Amino acid sequence: CSSDLRPQVESFFDRIGKTASFSLLAFIFRILPFWVVYVYYGIDAQSDVQIFWHSAQKAKELGIVYRDFPSLYSPLFAYITAIPLIFWDTARAVTLLMIIIELLILLLTMRTYRNGLSSGQILFKTLIYLCFPAPFIFCVIGGQEDIWMWGFACLMVWAWLKGKSDFILGVIVALGLIVTKAFFVLFVPPIFLKLSNRWHFILGMAALGIPTLAFLYLHGGTAFLMPIQLAQEPMCPNIWSVTYPILGDLIARFNIRILNWIGLFVIVGATSWQAVKFKNLELKQFVPFVWLGIFGVMMIFQIGAYSNYIFIYAMPMLFGLVNFEDKKFFVYSFIIQTAAVLQPSLWFRVGKPFYTWVFFLQGKFIIEYVFQLIIFFGVIYWMYYAYQQMKKAIV
Repeated sequence: CSSDLRPQVESFFDRIGKTASFSLLAFIFRILPFWVVYVYYGIDAQSDVQIFWHSAQKAKELGIVYRDFPSLYSPLFAYITAIPLIFWDTARAVTLLMIIIELLILLLTMRTYRNGLSSGQILFKTLIYLCFPAPFIFCVIGGQEDIWMWGFACLMVWAWLKGKSDFILGVIVALGLIVTKAFFVLFVPPIFLKLSNRWHFILGMAALGIPTLAFLYLHGGTAFLMPIQLAQEPMCPNIWSVTYPILGDLIARFNIRILNWIGLFVIVGATSWQAVKFKNLELKQFVPFVWLGIFGVMMIFQIGAYSNYIFIYAMPMLFGLVNFEDKKFFVYSFIIQTAAVLQPSLWFRVGKPFYTWVFFLQGKFIIEYVFQLIIFFGVIYWMYYAYQQMKKAIV
């Protein structure tokens, strides 16, 4: 929005009130598109939502996850996605649940990261988020659940602001681990290093985590390791796919498990360095910064990383890190997110290749590779931007 339009929009939000403004934005940018796509036109839910739906159907029948039906997500995920099937047994119900949970997480983020802004100003940020291409497409059309992870991270910050103990913070993190996906475990090391009462944090995690693991092991043996398989398939863009035209012969010599371990060590090392270097930041500032570090480094170095993960940190980046006067940032972000929306579909359609130079004789491969480069260097730009913001915060 232009400098003239933004105050008018904020003033409008202030006039009609926070509740009416958020309801209006949620309806226009989430509920109405859902109704148009899935009810008016009758288009069925696509992509991973069909997988979520089939797992949720088994969960609704009280099957035991991993033992009775496969799932690449945390143990409670299938049972939560089964709730709407009680009323509407269709994959579209799962997509609607994703939208509702995203909006609830958005409300929590608005409340946690108000940062002294007026209702109009925080609602303007909300408008920008809801207009971002990646959250819109990945939530409404893709029915992706990645934002759930940020929801638990934000809930932890909210609990900290309310003066809750490190034990409670550990319980919240453990809940995130058993509801979302295995990647959430990457959040544990930097938070462990950041908190003062680490023993209580570990006890909080153990209080929920150990009974869950014990139940899964007793009823399914080692089947609970199934979600680890998610990282075994090479995806893009990441440093391995982007450099493959140059270093393909060298990269091909490594087993994919080795590349996964390299990515994991880089992620843990980078985020641990963040935790030590920025230990003086209060937790509220620290969490969105380290969050961007975790999933930014993951998108760069993890062989299984792909564009959908941009959905994981659009919200914490916008509400927790961005200088709102920096219009250049928003222009770049829209370009990066547009590439992230287009790239996965195109990559799958052209056969999921890792490129050698011969591929670049055809335009479709050049276009897809350019999208990869925009996303790859865009993530680096976002991480550099966040780093600069945090350096200013500790001066």
